Amino acid sequence: MNYQHFSIEERCCLRKYYKEGLSYRKIAKLLGRSPSTISREIARNQIFAKGEVTYYPHRAQKKYQWRRSFCHRGLYRQDKELMEYIDSMLSMTWSPEEIANSYFGKKMPSYRTIYRWIYEGYLKSGVKKLRRKGKSSGEWVQFKNEGGKSIRKRNKDTDILLRKTFGHWEADTVVGGTGKGKECFAVFEERMTRYYIAVKIKDRTAKSMTEAAIRVLGELPPGTVKSITCDRGPEFAGWKEIEAALHCDVYFTDPYRAWQKGSIENSNGLLREFYPKGRGLSKVNPKTLQHNVDLINNRPKKILCFLSPQFLFENMLHFI
Repeated sequence: MNYQHFSIEERCCLRKYYKEGLSYRKIAKLLGRSPSTISREIARNQIFAKGEVTYYPHRAQKKYQWRRSFCHRGLYRQDKELMEYIDSMLSMTWSPEEIANSYFGKKMPSYRTIYRWIYEGYLKSGVKKLRRKGKSSGEWVQFKNEGGKSIRKRNKDTDILLRKTFGHWEADTVVGGTGKGKECFAVFEERMTRYYIAVKIKDRTAKSMTEAAIRVLGELPPGTVKSITCDRGPEFAGWKEIEAALHCDVYFTDPYRAWQKGSIENSNGLLREFYPKGRGLSKVNPKTLQHNVDLINNRPKKILCFLSPQFLFENMLHFI
């Protein structure tokens, strides 16, 4: 419907014209409303005072606000189990849309309703911080790896490009605050299932990154790692050693094209909810890091038809 409710200013004008004895049609013309709107407003909010029927704008405004409070669907107050479930999922960093499309055995409210409950303070957990959408204008990267296979060679295989085959990974690093220690995270993500891995390394050097990639991905069953896509940062200078140890291909994105490995960039944003930019990573406990990564992997993703990366990854391992 395309209409606008009366404001307090309009009600004050209506009161003035009504006291002057103008007709509803004349008042409607002065206010830019239809005569039926004026008639309903006065009939709905008029009161009997001082021996006569009259209209008070502030009283009408209070009655309007009181009626407005009953417009939305009521809370599931009688179903504490459902409300507790939504609260628990919010505390596990699930988004309202992910919660609305999860299975609980009962009819779930829409994600818009959950957002409204959060903003109105009905849910205990709430949303601490909504993720900022969009891309930055650019990112400075040291390009020291002049060799290696370009991502354009990888994209010739349509199954890899369209994520139809399992075992193709993306790699990156997540750094802490400047001057707050050299520690950082080495992160990996499987492109088809969006399964995410993050481990703490002592610095952002090629040696540390190479050792982490070989150790972490080497523990997976044979055939799980077929290719790795990364940027041309200096930490990936040991790509030849990675290829030899894991028997896979390493591809490099074009300069300043972070969207070419967009899956891991998105998951890095989820990890940043636990470790914001500027925070030092030297005191991060590996067990705490793994717990936070498990939360990310167990969140249902819309792009995966609201299945979790953990579920899909474990199922794909059975087909290797």
